[in-house]
Amino acid sequence: STKVHIGTDLHKPKIDTSQIHIGTHLNHPQKHERMPLQIPEFAELTDSKTITSILKQESHFPSLDGRRQQRLKFKPGQLDISREETLRHCFAHPGIYRDQFPMRPQVTMVSDPYQVIYMMVPKSGSSTGRWIMEHVLDGEDEPFTIHGRELMEDGDYGNYTVLTFIRDPLSRFFSSYDEAYLRHGPWFDHKKKEKVFLKYMTNKKHPYPYLYENMTTWDDYQDAFCPPQLGLTRQECRMEETKENGTLAERFERFVWDYDGLHPFDLHLRLQVLHISNPQTGRARRVDEIYTTENTIDDWKFIVEWFGEELPENGEFQARSVPRRFDTLKVSLETKQRICNLAAIDYCCLNLQLPPECESDDVGVFCALDKSKRDGSLRIQPWLHPHQVPATRYSSAKPKST
Repeated sequence: STKVHIGTDLHKPKIDTSQIHIGTHLNHPQKHERMPLQIPEFAELTDSKTITSILKQESHFPSLDGRRQQRLKFKPGQLDISREETLRHCFAHPGIYRDQFPMRPQVTMVSDPYQVIYMMVPKSGSSTGRWIMEHVLDGEDEPFTIHGRELMEDGDYGNYTVLTFIRDPLSRFFSSYDEAYLRHGPWFDHKKKEKVFLKYMTNKKHPYPYLYENMTTWDDYQDAFCPPQLGLTRQECRMEETKENGTLAERFERFVWDYDGLHPFDLHLRLQVLHISNPQTGRARRVDEIYTTENTIDDWKFIVEWFGEELPENGEFQARSVPRRFDTLKVSLETKQRICNLAAIDYCCLNLQLPPECESDDVGVFCALDKSKRDGSLRIQPWLHPHQVPATRYSSAKPKST
């Protein structure tokens, strides 16, 4: 049977997956390229039309004389091609992002009756998607190799449609940190019914111990975002909007400025592109359809209806959203801009527009297009990798009005 492209006839162009880089690179493993340490020199911006034309092979990539490698600099989220096609050109440097890549088989939802695969990205609507795949499309958990061999044309699932959901990286970073903070809290030592998968966390020395100063129990933590003077019960506090006094936000900010963006202390802090990329080649695994969490329910409704199914009317598939525990309104503009820089590979490789806080050129979130010296293939990368982003409060740029 042929692969179904769910969005082909409606709002998504068909992707020519035969040109995906993973097929060629997997058969010919290469040594990792040397990790660039220097900060790239200043370069003029190349307009998005030129970049798009090169990626569509409508014009040639400009060459330079001598040994210098040409790099074209452009703004994220402005290419006139789909997210799927943009991702096909992504290159996540295996040496730089080594600790960001998953290093064990990835749990993926596979629906054999409908020949569709949901590649889950944590904190990007994965709980909702997992429920729908299991209860509506008869999907089951299936561990896939980190290289994605199963998804290649001659693999076990070569004719299945692969879809995933992504999220604005700034918003996702807030949510990822909240989840990571909770999971690594010392209060898990005091839980009588501690979950097995959390046990390893209590025996590990935390790389940012100041995050939990004066917080050794769950009650200590809850008192920080739901002070006792509110008069709420512990259960009521669970769904109450945060009333923290800035302590949690201050610790979050300190973490952002200490964090190098390359060594996450929890899997939820891994960048989205890295979750769906091959750690050996730095290229993305096959993904046919990319949706965003801005329209999670509408998109899943569209997907299941494509297969002749319907979502339950009672909405039980929607994951229960827990309010943010630290107050994002207390997070400084500069800290948000640093997060955008650390997550630049997601903005560049997923063709996502920058949020208003990070749109100014002064913030420095740019993408690079170059050609591999090894095989001549085009590569989209961040202009600055996380280790090249200045760890100083550098910007007085104001967000553009919307």
